[in-house]
Amino acid sequence: MRAPRYLTQTLTLAALGALVLSGCGEKATGSIPEPGNSSSSAASASVPAGASEGATAEAAESYSGGSKAPEGEYRAADEQGPAQNVPKPETPAAMNVETTEGMEKFITYYQDMRNYALQTGDVDGVRQLVDESFTQEQDFFDSLEEIYKSDGWVIEGKLTIHYNKDLITSMDDGVYSIGSNFEQDDSVLWYDGEATYTDNSDSIYEGIDFRVQFKDSKWKVLTSQTVK
Repeated sequence: MRAPRYLTQTLTLAALGALVLSGCGEKATGSIPEPGNSSSSAASASVPAGASEGATAEAAESYSGGSKAPEGEYRAADEQGPAQNVPKPETPAAMNVETTEGMEKFITYYQDMRNYALQTGDVDGVRQLVDESFTQEQDFFDSLEEIYKSDGWVIEGKLTIHYNKDLITSMDDGVYSIGSNFEQDDSVLWYDGEATYTDNSDSIYEGIDFRVQFKDSKWKVLTSQTVK
């Protein structure tokens, strides 16, 4: 089985310059390292409590909670298997209009669709919300899809985007720069019978310039970059 490429979940944004967000910034997203690569994460190859090293099962027999959940019952991913019956976010009404309200709905939808993809490996929906020029994020979707196709999965790692409405700047061509902080939960990658833990607790301590664009009657994520 071919191991997936190193996954960097860091969303890259164009620099905003000196950005202060309530005294704290945050790291865009932590990384889900390639299994076996101890340099990929500060806590790489550390197995979470309750998980046994080398424990592996075929996808058809890997169920979170130890059994197949009844239809419609959501179960989060754990060391026994991927999340089950993950509800797919619905597209908000009046999202694709060039207003502050439309932009806010889009940001929340993008966040929710990205978290959905992280739990399921279904990246088709969130991929359409990101411009093709944002290659780092597109590469992340490719790698995430490959993990799930290879019977791997991700535990936790949920992304929450905090943005400051006072730091939204209108640029040219429908582009908006948004002063933000990206918060991500710690995550565990299960792949090929191994668990790799990533500590994302410091993800809140970097400022992020998050850029979106309204073009052709819809929003897309353009870039995200840590503010130096």
